[in-house]
Amino acid sequence: MAQGEKIIGIDLGTTNSVVAVMEGQKPKVIANAEGN
Repeated sequence: MAQGEKIIGIDLGTTNSVVAVMEGQKPKVIANAEGN
């Protein structure tokens, strides 16, 4: 992976969905408008 590139993960669930971005060795969940 080139310097500065980001890795994201997307989970499209039937009730809930979530997006996260890798920060170092840990994923960080990106909150939606409701804070989830």
